[in-house]
Amino acid sequence: MILENEPFFAHFEVDLINRHDGGHAVNKLTADVLGRYEQVWFFGLLPCDLPGQPENELVDSEVAALRVWMDAGGGVLICGDHSNPRPPEADPSLPDYLNLGRALGHRVPRAGELRVWNDRPDSSIEFSHNTHQPDPWGSDINAPIPNDLDPYPQELILRKQGGRPHALFQGRRGPITVFPDHMHEGQLLIPEQYPADVWPSGRAGQPKPEIVARGTDKRDGQVYGVSSVYDGAAAGVGRIVADSTWHHYFDLNLWGFQKGGEVLDRLTEYYVNLTLWLTPKPVKQEMNAQLLYWLSNSLNVRAVVQEGFRVPGITAAGLVREVGGQGVLDDLVWPLEGTPGVPEELLLGAVVKESVAAMSSGGVEALDTVGVVERGLRAGTAEYAAELRAALSGLEGLDEAITQGLR
Repeated sequence: MILENEPFFAHFEVDLINRHDGGHAVNKLTADVLGRYEQVWFFGLLPCDLPGQPENELVDSEVAALRVWMDAGGGVLICGDHSNPRPPEADPSLPDYLNLGRALGHRVPRAGELRVWNDRPDSSIEFSHNTHQPDPWGSDINAPIPNDLDPYPQELILRKQGGRPHALFQGRRGPITVFPDHMHEGQLLIPEQYPADVWPSGRAGQPKPEIVARGTDKRDGQVYGVSSVYDGAAAGVGRIVADSTWHHYFDLNLWGFQKGGEVLDRLTEYYVNLTLWLTPKPVKQEMNAQLLYWLSNSLNVRAVVQEGFRVPGITAAGLVREVGGQGVLDDLVWPLEGTPGVPEELLLGAVVKESVAAMSSGGVEALDTVGVVERGLRAGTAEYAAELRAALSGLEGLDEAITQGLR
């Protein structure tokens, strides 16, 4: 679904690498392997090292290679599932319950700290996290069939900031509130401590992971984390998304949704949003160049480009949301660390005006995107500063006027 729905300003390629395809752990993560990719989605099944399988878990060299790659901007989706009792043949010093996917996921830098790997929830009715949406026939929601396979998704509870959900869950037709349901999901985790050598800081401080979507257990009303994000780009490193289960991405949990139907269309929007959000900064700059070229040639934008900054900015923002979503717009408006504190329409309008002016010298290849964006951001920021100064100036003397006017 991702490849079939790539936006015009990006090109997606997907490779499936099985760690054990061709022999035990023959496909390890190395600097050369990681260097071929911009993001890695981890879908693990095995819980730990086992006799005859001593490298189910990532080895030190892989962890080191991942750290360098992620620190350079590589994006990660980390998934697992519920836990099972420790295999009888496993190291007895390991915890009693081990998460499916723990072997591959628990040592991934930063990302491995965002899920519970060594404890319940498990697959039992008593200790499971069940997000099954009941069907109209009253089927037992503790059974995978028909609930995993049916066309009824779970309804998400989205964390909102400034009235908006996270960019992952912003669709072209509103918030994406549906996800595949599953009878025993895993559990997300928010670390209690953030040592600086693991969780770096940027100009705006130390970004921290947060849960942005939750699901509800229809048996007892409990609420569980379904998706969390870490905006590493705000500290100059790679972004991370952690998910409670890989059943949200494949298996019979998706089979019941009609192709071309509302649910699958919304899920596809999420998968595309995820791919774009995890993309490293250098590639985003290339995407931004394509978007600015497209906006600069848009008749809608050109019709209003002379009307200050806000009007062309609002026009351009609407177009970007339609083709790329809020996450793409955010990274276009402010391709730097932190949050600007300047209205997006001012910044984007100023950048678009600079881009239109620069387009007179040639096509997208001749567009100095960095120079255009720098000049535009400076102009938009200066415009906002002028507006604030004017507003402050207008407040002078109001205190005295209020006192005199009321007495």
